[in-house]
Amino acid sequence: MVEKVFEWFEDPVNIEWLKSHLAFFILIAAGVILLVWFVWYLSSKRRRRHLRFHLHHTAYSLGLRRLISRHWISRTHVHECFDPLVDFLPHRHIIFNEDTIENPNLIRKKVLFKLYKIADRLPKGINLLVFKTFTSRASISEVWGKALGEVEAENPGIGRHEAIRLARFKARDPKDSMGGHETGGAVDVALCDDNGEMFDYGTKYHEFNDMTFTKNHKLTPVQRKNRRRLVRMMRSYGFVNFPAEWWHFSYGDRSWAAYKGKRHGGIYGAAESDMEGRYSFTVPVNRSIHESRHR
Repeated sequence: MVEKVFEWFEDPVNIEWLKSHLAFFILIAAGVILLVWFVWYLSSKRRRRHLRFHLHHTAYSLGLRRLISRHWISRTHVHECFDPLVDFLPHRHIIFNEDTIENPNLIRKKVLFKLYKIADRLPKGINLLVFKTFTSRASISEVWGKALGEVEAENPGIGRHEAIRLARFKARDPKDSMGGHETGGAVDVALCDDNGEMFDYGTKYHEFNDMTFTKNHKLTPVQRKNRRRLVRMMRSYGFVNFPAEWWHFSYGDRSWAAYKGKRHGGIYGAAESDMEGRYSFTVPVNRSIHESRHR
């Protein structure tokens, strides 16, 4: 058998035939190697999850999807860095909307300093209007309960599953784990004048319809310019805009990691957890931070 193989290779005709088909054999070998590697890659549940993560992020980046699904955002890992929650101290270019801010007004320390740097760059007459920062789990549960009750009252006899689906259009489901305000890394902001009057963004804050999507062809040139300015300003300091809400920006949470394409996950998880029926902080809370700054 071995002798026949050597005899085959000693024949000049066979050698010429082999040379003429060498590219084809190389292509076949590369395909087999690639197929073996792909089977090996998919054999791991962790690697399959990473692949799906990148496929969803790529589809969003190419404009094939308007949003990354809640399901995949909730599956994004979080490696908590334990950056403390701190008081959101005043700044000369920051105005708080007292009707929507939860007291005490807490925020992650790193996020706070990013917002201070943004505010430092704002010219006279333009301010950062802050609607919402950290939101407690108790507050989220209360708002969710009211929204669910309203849906059930408006639709008598509706099933529980359908009621939950409709209520998600009105409020945040506490069972969702997308990150957000409960991490202390998300902020709802806009730009305003010295009187706290928000510039024209096309919709009011927390107005939920198709117009609240950051990119919308129905916007006027002024509204589109205002939104672009806000997004670019926040993005320059690492924030990510949630595409369905032009006012919502996050840093470090699951949503931030998903829209950034960071497969290793976020750095901020929920700041509170349920401890035997009571919510307790699981990250440091520093209420006495007073770094010297010129305001």
